[in-house]
Amino acid sequence: MTQPETLSQRQIELGNIIRLSFGFADQSGAGDYEVVRIMPTRESGERQYRIRGADGYERAIGHDQILAESHKAKPEPG
Repeated sequence: MTQPETLSQRQIELGNIIRLSFGFADQSGAGDYEVVRIMPTRESGERQYRIRGADGYERAIGHDQILAESHKAKPEPG
């Protein structure tokens, strides 16, 4: 019997919807964010991502700030 992957083992990809482990100082951290760019890893080996929230703002975060991966983003109609 295999164990399910933990978030730290799972690969986050462009378009994934994630939830953060904490909010930002301006209290705008609640909600889901879409991964819009995968950035270079830090010297420690931690992956970094550029995310966009419902407020339209983009933020840079480290992998350790991700609490959960919600789902894959829905494709844009077009």
